[in-house]
Amino acid sequence: MFRLLWEIEDTPGLLTGEGAKASARAARLITALAEAGVSVAAPVCHHCGELRPLTNLLDNLRCCHECYRKANSTACGNCGQDRPVATRREDGTPLCSSCMRYEADRMITCVLCDRVRPVGRRTKDGPLCRACFRPTLRICSFCGRGPRRCYRAATGMPRCDTCSRIRRTCVGCGKHRYAAAKTEDGHLCEPCWQTNPISFNPYRLCGTVEYLHSYGRCHSCVRDQQVRDAFSRDGAIRPDLQPVLDVLVADGAKAGLKRLEQPSFRMILDALVDGSCPLTHEGLDAMLPNKSVAFLRAALVTAGVLPARDEQFAALERWITSATEAVADDNERKLVRRFATWHHLRRLRREAEKHPLSPTQAATARAGIRAAVALLAWLRERGTELGQCTQVHLDEWIDSGKTTRYNARGFVEWCRKNRHIGKGLAIPAFEKLSHVRPTDEDERWAITRRLMQDDDLAIEDRFAGLLVLLYAQHITVVSKLPTTAVIIEGTETSLLLGTTPLLLPDPLDKLARKLLARRRGHTTIGSSSDSTWLFPGAYAGQRLSHHHLGVRLKRLGIYSRPGRTSALMGLSTQLPAAVLTKLLGLSPETVTAWTQSGGNWARYAAELQDRPHPQASQSRTAGAIETPSA
Repeated sequence: MFRLLWEIEDTPGLLTGEGAKASARAARLITALAEAGVSVAAPVCHHCGELRPLTNLLDNLRCCHECYRKANSTACGNCGQDRPVATRREDGTPLCSSCMRYEADRMITCVLCDRVRPVGRRTKDGPLCRACFRPTLRICSFCGRGPRRCYRAATGMPRCDTCSRIRRTCVGCGKHRYAAAKTEDGHLCEPCWQTNPISFNPYRLCGTVEYLHSYGRCHSCVRDQQVRDAFSRDGAIRPDLQPVLDVLVADGAKAGLKRLEQPSFRMILDALVDGSCPLTHEGLDAMLPNKSVAFLRAALVTAGVLPARDEQFAALERWITSATEAVADDNERKLVRRFATWHHLRRLRREAEKHPLSPTQAATARAGIRAAVALLAWLRERGTELGQCTQVHLDEWIDSGKTTRYNARGFVEWCRKNRHIGKGLAIPAFEKLSHVRPTDEDERWAITRRLMQDDDLAIEDRFAGLLVLLYAQHITVVSKLPTTAVIIEGTETSLLLGTTPLLLPDPLDKLARKLLARRRGHTTIGSSSDSTWLFPGAYAGQRLSHHHLGVRLKRLGIYSRPGRTSALMGLSTQLPAAVLTKLLGLSPETVTAWTQSGGNWARYAAELQDRPHPQASQSRTAGAIETPSA
């Protein structure tokens, strides 16, 4: 959101007709404002001048899809007509979409007519050309007419072409979508139909009962076969690649099939099989940038195929290399590289020996290096060398740009210590003047009751939101909770946030038990069921990032800093600072600052004396924390 506001501030003309210069998000915002009646000029295509959706980028300006197609059209190397390029041959010859279908690698031999033609449909008996393929004749399960050419005849829910093109209201999700099946209760869309037990059938080979993938096969068997085909050459699989194959078939058949369908992931597997990519961290680094590499690497590290390493630090080193190589001036490039190596990498390398580098630390280092490069470029444009820089230049640098220019403070201090600039030059620290307004007390309790009662919400979001609103936990701490933090002893459930277990009240204890039993990550490669984290992430063996968790909570109206502030205001009037530090793991300085203003601790001691079970453990003091009734 702030980047969007900064973009509009830097380029005010975006709202007065220069929308073609905007980013994709800014263009959508301007279009929505114009449609809502706000007095702004809707962005038009800079090529044709028509008011159309600006979906593409041409000459660093946004344009409509039609102009983009015309600009990227050329003479087809096969038919010679001027058409958009659909693909290119290995020698670079452009091909249109019509001629692409008749390339040698896309032609098949039809099993019925024995002619070499483009594939029309692949069946269990072999591929068919478009002339030989005929949909099955069945009575449509939707309209009851027939026999017609129906789709999905093998599923027991055939539907004709007319019914396939009509949107209906799904009785499962309530959305207006194309119907995949018709039941006694009504129509179901494709996602709801696949999860409905009515669509489940047994696979005769392995006995799995589910919505079958294709030709009566389950997802696991199809996934396993595709993985074996990808790793086999002449029917044999290299022994050193067998651990990789075991990782790919570990868990998540549906997610694994989606991953195998991605060309980028198949390219990585082909490189591993061909030997062009060694099974090492350095070999996978050569395949970057590719998000599939990160998924595969995390799964291999978790399975013990590759040794563990600090990925944040490795990514920062690669980024520094590419960022410094992009600096045009040779002297500036050497200076920035020395600054990045001796100021940032040396310090972060010492910290990485104690604990893995956090994303925030890596982002801070990147911001400082970017600001250093920008400052040197700004001085060069004004004909000033770094050694001739004065405080007037630094003040002008700060006043004439965004607040991100304060990130050059570390670079200036490093230059001063190494005598690259004069003594006494400095950039002041950026002072945040924003005041955190705590969440309204009534609003906090209303959201808390919703998290306790609404079973339609994700259990991860419910439990994390309650820890923020009730126990003033930071999102970073919540995302780092291990499974061992939940302690189950008989009918009691405790959560270890500080040095003393916190006894969870009802229904928070039930949510903790359900989360521990039902926690699910989004891992598409490898297994996430054996993860040691209470909130598993998308990468095998890794936790959910605090940034992504914060985004999920914001969708529920939960903001970390205002929510924690409001919770601390309530907790500081209920418990002493020492108790809050032991139970919630909050720093003594923070708790003391909040509890200085309130709390009759003599009354608190009297309450402990009057409790019916004085022999209970100290963790029972958690009952003094106020919680709303479910």
